[in-house]
Formats: sequence, C-alpha cells, structure tokens
Amino acid sequence: MPITTTRLVAPVAVLAALPLLVWCQRPPEPTSAPAPAPAPSPTVVLDSNLNRFAVLAALSEAGSALADGQTREAALNGRTVSVRLPFGCGGETSSAEGAAVAGLPRLVRNSDGGLTLTVTPEDLKARIAAGGVAPAAETSLDQWDAIEGFWIARPWSGLDSCPAPAAVETAPPEAAKVETDKAKPAKTPAPDAPPPPVVHLPERTAGLAAVVEADGSRLGRRQGQAYAHVIRGEKGTAPTPAPGGYALRLEGRLTTFADGKAVKCVQRDVESRPVCVAALRLDRLAFEDGATGALLSEWRPR
Repeated sequence: MPITTTRLVAPVAVLAALPLLVWCQRPPEPTSAPAPAPAPSPTVVLDSNLNRFAVLAALSEAGSALADGQTREAALNGRTVSVRLPFGCGGETSSAEGAAVAGLPRLVRNSDGGLTLTVTPEDLKARIAAGGVAPAAETSLDQWDAIEGFWIARPWSGLDSCPAPAAVETAPPEAAKVETDKAKPAKTPAPDAPPPPVVHLPERTAGLAAVVEADGSRLGRRQGQAYAHVIRGEKGTAPTPAPGGYALRLEGRLTTFADGKAVKCVQRDVESRPVCVAALRLDRLAFEDGATGALLSEWRPR
C-alpha cells in the first residue's frame, strides 16, 4: 500500500507542475512599440525677391485669369524683383541689319568693329492709352510721367542664361554615301539663288513696365533714350562676343497701376496669348556677362 501511494503521487505532482513549467517557458509577449512622434509641419518659405521664373509665373497667372474670365491675382505689390534677361546668345548682329526691337536688349557689331550692348525701352504709356496693353477706360495714366517697357524674350522658358545650342542632326555615313552615288551620273544643276533670310520677330507678351511718377524726382530720367555699353578690342583688334552671351539685369520693387493691380493684361481674341506687364519701380539696370555674371555697366535711375 505505501508503495502504490508513492507511485500515484509522483505522476500527479508532475501533472500539476506542467502548467507552471509551460508558462515559464513561454516567450515574452511583444510589447507594443511607442507611437512615432508626429513629423513637424514643413516650413514654407516664400522668397520676397522674384527672379525671372517667378515673374513669368505671376504674369502667366494673370493672363490665365483674364482668359478664364476671372479676377484672381497674386499679392505682388511691394515684392522686390531681380530679373536677368539673356541676349546675344547667337552672336552679334550688324548695326545695319534691321532696326532694334523696342524693349528688347541686343548685341550689335558697330561699323568700327566694336560691340555695343543696347536696349531702348518701349513707350508703354502711349500703348496703354491706345488700348494695346490695357483698356484706356480702366486705366488712369495721370499718376505716371513715363511707362518704359522691357520685354522678356522667350517667355515660355524660365532660364536666365543663354540656352544650350541645339544639336545639329547629320545623316549617317551610309546614307550620305548612297546620296553621293546617286548624284554621280546626274548632271549637276546650276545653284539656285539662296533664299532670303527668315526674320523671326521675338514674342513680346510678358514684360516689366518701369513706371516713373509724374511728381517724382527728375534726376536720372532717360526720356526714352537707350541704355548702351560699348566694348572695344585691345590694340585695334575687334572684340569677340562672350561665349555665353550677355544679360540685362532689372532690379526694383513692384507697384500697382491706378486700379490697384500690379499686372495689366489684354487679350486680342480667344485664340491669342494675353499680353501682360507688371508695374515696376526700377532701381537698377545693368549689363552683365552672360556666363560669369560679371558686371559690365549699370545705371540707377532713382
């Protein structure tokens, strides 16, 4: 009897201890990871100094609003502007090769071999009064003594330097050889007269209107005269244009027309791009080297 009791108690003790042993061997339950701290809200920094890209965006927005029949406009009054307008990217033109386009800078080869960087502002006061930029009924011009327009060439591009030259496509050698073989038995025709050069007038749909107050200081006023900088060669040699062209720098602060808007737009018809200009109090105009940005000459009208 004692032996039987001992044999029965041992298995029972083991069975009773099994749940404890199993609990001790269970892996610890994973603790929930702490919730990640919320990411800080991004800080949006608006640069008060508008460059070429930003000015074009503002003009495009105003033109789009006009075309859509809306009145939305960004808050532009008082914003500072520093716009760089590249020109002379393809080399110089002859001084006898057509007249200058008002409001656009250009590089001219003079008769004496020198180079001239020049820009003649367009008289936008007369154009606005005639309805060329804004309806005369909506605009009072008494507050301005002059409105001098500077146009932004290639307004579809935000580049403030000369664009890279386009790659010249050439025929593969095999195709060139076939064309040569075909041409051998044929008689060479007399060369035709070269076609006249095609003159592409630059688009003038986006620009800056440098306004001059009627009751402001008379110092520094150009009265429609051109800004010009002459480059002479050394020891009588003709200067070579800068490889990266040149740039016209316009700096100042945006203001408003009489209707309280900083941008004026007009659209000839629904199929035409709106023409928009922003009112600018011009503080500085300068010619720069297109590649290096080196200052060549500057004017401070105020």
